[in-house]
Amino acid sequence: MAARILAFFLICWSWLGSPCLQAGEWAHSPIQWQALGRGLSTAEIQVFRKDQPVDTLVIVKADPASNAFRVQHHKPQSITAWQKELGAPVVFNASYYCRNAQPCGLIISNGKPIGPWHNSQMRGMFVAEPQGLSPDIPRATILDLTISPINVKTLPWVQGVQSYPLLVDSKGRIRVWNSPKTAQRTVIATDHQGNILVLNTNDAYFTLYDLALFLKASSLDIDTALNLDGGSEAQLYIKTKDFEKFSPSSWDSRLGSLLDQPKFWLPTVVAIFSRQE
Repeated sequence: MAARILAFFLICWSWLGSPCLQAGEWAHSPIQWQALGRGLSTAEIQVFRKDQPVDTLVIVKADPASNAFRVQHHKPQSITAWQKELGAPVVFNASYYCRNAQPCGLIISNGKPIGPWHNSQMRGMFVAEPQGLSPDIPRATILDLTISPINVKTLPWVQGVQSYPLLVDSKGRIRVWNSPKTAQRTVIATDHQGNILVLNTNDAYFTLYDLALFLKASSLDIDTALNLDGGSEAQLYIKTKDFEKFSPSSWDSRLGSLLDQPKFWLPTVVAIFSRQE
């Protein structure tokens, strides 16, 4: 046991030159944020389970006071094509889509509702950009649809994505059943300071339940976490003047050939922009 623990800490030191953050069964390397813009940063952490490295997460943290969010939907294209079209420093996949690349749950793009207004499977909704600047309405947040059902006609936000499951709710409860299915994942979350976090896994290690356990145990200060589409659709792309990152990075060696294949294209994305106000 002592030898295994020593090896664990040696891995941590070699990863970032400092000890890992220990949280019982789950741990991760220290979070070292790299600025992408005002109120916008990214980090990459190694995840450990029972002292063994199991996956890597790329994280984007955005302060809604300095960054705006836009949901965009049209004919599927690669995530790099989406980034080029939108000119956003951060683009990531939205929720599930069904036949003819239409959303399985409601999305709101620039005030326009797309997809089914009512889908009982949807458990949460990321919403952003309220009309007006009432101090009582957050610029971006996650709604728990089981306790806060929405009326599309009166919803104040003009950007939104419904998805499922809600991994962790605002009371710290895990809201997903344990199952053996693993996949690459994209998650959108809020922290207790009101930041929006986007997380993408490098590998297909996590079940949804284990990912919820890790997020709750991590030092990310998660308030609410909502799962987005997973598998090959789980993609995050960061591109600024001085920085470029695609996640999952395990695709890097075959990225060009992958993104040329329509089966990896996305019909709906969420983009993050610096506010110009």
